[in-house]
Amino acid sequence: MAFVNVARIAQVLNLDPRRVQQLVKEGMPRHTRGRYEALKCMAWYIRFLQKVIEKKAIPMDEGEYASERQERVRKMRFDADLKEIELARERSQLVAIADVEKEITNLALTVKARIMAVAPRLAPDLLGEGSRVMAQAKIEKALREALAQLATEADRLENCTEGQVGTLSARGRAAPREWT
Repeated sequence: MAFVNVARIAQVLNLDPRRVQQLVKEGMPRHTRGRYEALKCMAWYIRFLQKVIEKKAIPMDEGEYASERQERVRKMRFDADLKEIELARERSQLVAIADVEKEITNLALTVKARIMAVAPRLAPDLLGEGSRVMAQAKIEKALREALAQLATEADRLENCTEGQVGTLSARGRAAPREWT
């Protein structure tokens, strides 16, 4: 076993002699006053540095660790994304998912109600028709009218802002029916 003095162990560990003395107080092995076993000190110092790194690291999934810098960068990105979302909301470029789902449901129910209303509305007109071509023309005309009304509502939905989404249901829509 080779023993070295404080200056040599400080040089090997790339530290100041004063820092070596501080590390001795923290548990670094020392043979006698001013004499150190180099291999034991290096092994202890490596474990010491690993513990320091683990303390600064932030645990992630599956036993991995992120450094403080990586976590700061991740937080900055998260904050920037959050500010973009808030800005989009302020500019009315963002709508709530619940509002969109509600409007799509209402639109689907309106489509069904209007299409299902075509046959009862046309039945009296078609009773006296003798020509198949005339009956087909009347049905096509009624369906085109229903589609035109739906297109108007779809345009209104497409051009609304976040505050207007909830008010669309009250505008001239057929009362939604349950799917049968």
